[in-house]
Formats: sequence, structure tokens, C-alpha cells
Amino acid sequence: MADLVQLLIDHVVRGELLDLAAGAAVHEAAMRSWGEERTIPAAALRDILRGRLASDPDPHGLRLRGARITGPLDLENLTTSVALELYSCLLTEGLVASDAHLPVLVLADCLLEHPDQPPLNAQRLTATVISLTSTTVIAAAETGAVLLADARIRGDLNCSEAKLHNPKGPALNATRMQIEGAVYLNGGFEATGGGDRGAVLLADARIGDDLDCSEARLHNPEGPALNAECLQIKNSVFMTGGFKATGAGTLGAVRLLRARIGGQLDCTGAKFRNPTGPALHAVNLRSEQVVFLRNGFEATGSGPRGAVRLPRGRIRTSLDCSGATLSNDNGPALEAVGLQIGQDLILGNGFEASGSGTGVTLDLTSVRVGGPFEFAPRHLRHNDPSHRLALDGLEFPGLPTESWHIWLKLIREATPVYAAQPYRQLAAVHKAAGHDRDVRNVLIAQRRDQLHRAVASRGERAWGRFTWLTLGYGYQTWRALLGLLAAAALAIILAALGPGNHGGLARTKTTGTVSTSAAAAGTPCAWTDRVGVGLDLGLPLIATGARNRCDVTDTTTGHALALSGWSLQVIAWAFATLFIAGYTSAVRKV
Repeated sequence: MADLVQLLIDHVVRGELLDLAAGAAVHEAAMRSWGEERTIPAAALRDILRGRLASDPDPHGLRLRGARITGPLDLENLTTSVALELYSCLLTEGLVASDAHLPVLVLADCLLEHPDQPPLNAQRLTATVISLTSTTVIAAAETGAVLLADARIRGDLNCSEAKLHNPKGPALNATRMQIEGAVYLNGGFEATGGGDRGAVLLADARIGDDLDCSEARLHNPEGPALNAECLQIKNSVFMTGGFKATGAGTLGAVRLLRARIGGQLDCTGAKFRNPTGPALHAVNLRSEQVVFLRNGFEATGSGPRGAVRLPRGRIRTSLDCSGATLSNDNGPALEAVGLQIGQDLILGNGFEASGSGTGVTLDLTSVRVGGPFEFAPRHLRHNDPSHRLALDGLEFPGLPTESWHIWLKLIREATPVYAAQPYRQLAAVHKAAGHDRDVRNVLIAQRRDQLHRAVASRGERAWGRFTWLTLGYGYQTWRALLGLLAAAALAIILAALGPGNHGGLARTKTTGTVSTSAAAAGTPCAWTDRVGVGLDLGLPLIATGARNRCDVTDTTTGHALALSGWSLQVIAWAFATLFIAGYTSAVRKV
């Protein structure tokens, strides 16, 4: 063992890698079989880093491969300029670097374990680069397998292809970590944790570049798979390439509560699952670019809080859910109350959502969309079809991709309660597009839905039916005008062809040049005069003067014509009044 220590010192002085595996591939079973010929005490590495055994180390630092490190490697509070790079090494009692200052810490393709403490305890560590590529860490510690809480890293944290396992707590605990570069949890990275804090814990962390979780597998049967609450990241978050996160509980499988993302959130093709709570919990999320939940993205959750939760979020550009599948066996598939989107909202191109329970499948209440709204789901399901959508307060500037007929049907049949705003919103965008006829049709549909679902009074419903027949609820005043014209036409028919032509009308008596009101029975009127009398009887405020020449006779037929005329006058006045009321919007109720 002493010879190996001296050999390592010589390599450190020369700046060379000491490879005890002679370049051969190393696997876990081989590591555990290594004997004295491959064993170096952890204390010797500490003394080399302190400068006690290698007084003039090369700037390349301590580089060792294929060794078994015995004892805990204790670098706590150590400040050194010597880089530490371990490759394919076995550390049976882990490494402690809390409050240390190291230029570089590389643990690549290593195996770290500890029976009850974090195998890598680097909380409050300050370093330029930390790399755990392809390293396996096995722990049973409540604080974490890899503990980087409050660490300060001036470069990157690279955990590509690493495998971290800790059934009693987080696999990676990087709470409040501050890093100027990127974080790589990609390339087949695996993290299995336990407890309600999260398998990967990035709460309150600050990242100066990207967070790349592409191809990662995160699992926690007791809490979040990824807990990034209040994460602040300058650039983008990538959960692509078959990323999978399986969690449990009400905190969500992937928790991005109050996270701030300077770039995009790309979850293309990702799979989020939580059998007892939200799959994606992102209340008050802020993203300065697009959020992609598309192309095979799946979120499977359970419970009344929603499979995907985005309430009160702010997305500066677009939310693209093309081809996504969202499902919840006991609540909403998407809950986005108060979400604000600067540009597009896309819920189409194969988008599917399934909900259940008392909530709605898609809750878009008070959502504001700054650009086009594409709504063309392949499937939109709920065990109660009237609970598929909540749309009250949804605002968007242009026409929805669905035709107004389909959108109206959804508002009427897929929402649980009547609300005026979705109709007004649809009418407003059609008005802006110059589609006045469609605007009237939308407002008519609104009044019909209001009477059907929001009006309990029989009297008001009866009045509604009457105003529909006579005025189209005030949006088709031509109906009243037609009624008025019909009354006039009926009066003309009665006067010209009916009773007026069979003794009900006769020429008036004339004394000198003055006509009296008494008609001369048996003296027929000219047909033009009978038509004029019909107009006088059937149209209010109309006086043709025909009754100066032709008037109702004092006969049974004349009396019948007079009574009919009075009735038609009442009807005509009613239609005229309704026409004026409809024209001035007096009967419209929204």
C-alpha cells in the first residue's frame, strides 16, 4: 500500500494519470473484488491535496483510476489548488467535501456508498467544476445520496449517465445551489429517491445556463421525482429524449412551483406520472420563451388538483400542447386558471385530454392568450360530458380554429354552468373580423343557453320564447317587421276580398262636398278604396284617406270587419312596439 501511495505522489508531481486498471474496462463486481494491490487509503489523498506529501504538485492535479479508496475521504473545510480527479474508483465510505474550496472535483465512473451518511457530502462546497459522469452512488441517508446544498460552482455540474439511489431521501439534494454554468442530468441519468422532498431536489437553486434532463429517469414512490420549487434558471430546461418522471403525492411528480425560467421549458415527448397527485405542478411558473408539452408528452395524474397545473403562470411566448395526452382519473387533466400566454395557445394536432370527478377536463378559466388560439383536440373526455370545459374569462384576440358552430356547441354542451363571457368573447372576435351575421348568431345562442341553464322563472322563460318568435331575442328585428306587414296584409285581404267585399264596406254618403261617416249600404267601394281601408285598419299611425270615400257598413258583415280591424290594430301596435324595442336593444338580455 505504501508503494502505491508513493507511486501516486510521483504521478501527481509529474501531472500524470495513475491508472491501476491499465486502461481495462471496470465494472462494479470487479471493483468489489480488488485487494491490497489496488487499495489506497483516503488519508493519503487528503494529505496530497493539502500539500503535505507532494510539495510541488503539477497543475493537472491528482488523477487516479481503478483504485479502491479505503476509509472516508475527508476534505471538509479543505482549501486547495490541487484538482481531484478519480476515475473508476471505489469509495466504500464516501467523500466529505462540505465547506471545502476545490478547483475541480471529478468522480467519473466511480462507485460511492455509505451505510448511513451521504456518500458524497459537498454542501457549501465551492468549486469551478463538479463532474459525476457515469458514477453510481448508493445511499440510505435522509439528507441525500449526493448532497450539494448551498454549493457554489463557477462552471458546470455534470451528472451525465450517473445513477443515484437513496430509498430514504433525495438522490440528489442541491437545495439553494448556485451555479454559473449548466447542470447536466442527462444521457440516461437515473435518480431513485424516497420521502416527500424529492428524488432530485433543486428547490431555490440558481442556475446560470441550462438544466438538461434529456433522457433522464427519475423515480420516487413517496414524493416528487423532481422538486424544483422556486428554481431560477437563466436559460432553458430540457426534459426531452424520453425523459420520465414518476412521483407520488400532492406536491406533484415534477414540481416547478414559482420557478423562473429565462428560456424555454421543453418537455417534448416526456412522461410524467403520479398515481396520487399532479403529474406537473407548476403554479406561478414564469417562462420567458415557449413551453413545449408536445409530440408524445404524457401527463398522468390523479386528484382534484389536476394532472397538469399551470394556474397564474406567465408564458411570454407560446404554450404548445400539440400531440400531448393528459389524463386524470379523479379530477382535471389541465388546470390553468389565470394563466397568461403572450402568443399562441395550441391544443390540437392530436391533443387528447381525459378528466373525471367533479372538476372539468380542461379548466381555462380567466386564461389570456395574446395570439392565435388553436383548439382542435382529437379527444376531450369526461364521465360527465357537460364537464369537459371551463371557459369563463378565457380571452384570445383572433378567431378560434374551430368553426363558430362547433365552438358554440362546446360552450353550450361541454361547460357545467352558463356564463356570458365565453359568448361575448366569441362575438367580439367575430365583430373584429367583420362577421356581423355570425355575431348575431352567437348572441342568439347565448340568450337561448341563458334561458335553458340560468333562468328559473317560468314567466321569464315564457317571455324569452315570445321574444325569440317575434324578435329573435332582439337580434332579428325583421321578425317584428314581418309580423307588422303580415297584420297589414291580413287587413287588406279582409277589406278587399273578405267581409269588405261582401257588404262590410260601402261608399260613404255625400252631402254637397262633405262626406259623412255613414256608408251607403249596397253601394260597393272601388277596390283601391278597399285596399286603402285595409291599410288604415292594419297599420298604426297610417291614414290613407280612403275612409272618406269608403267605410264600414252598419251590418253584421261590417261589424265583423270592424272587430277584426280593431284586433289587427292591437296586433300591429304590438309588432311596431316590439320592432322599436328590438331596434333599440331594449329586450336584449345577456
